[in-house]
Amino acid sequence: MPKYTVTFRNGISSDKTFDSDFQAINETHRPTATQTGIVQIHRYADGGGTTDVWSASPTGRADRPDA
Repeated sequence: MPKYTVTFRNGISSDKTFDSDFQAINETHRPTATQTGIVQIHRYADGGGTTDVWSASPTGRADRPDA
């Protein structure tokens, strides 16, 4: 399972494991109080580094880069 890092508006990051990018976005954006400040989701690459999966835009609308 791919591992992801979820970054919150307050700058704190949390590592989580999901089956896919789709699941990472859906599971982290359910309307709960603890998930309201998510600004970025990155997937860890096999060889190191990360790939951008989802980022909040400055206008508050979500942008997902092309895969």
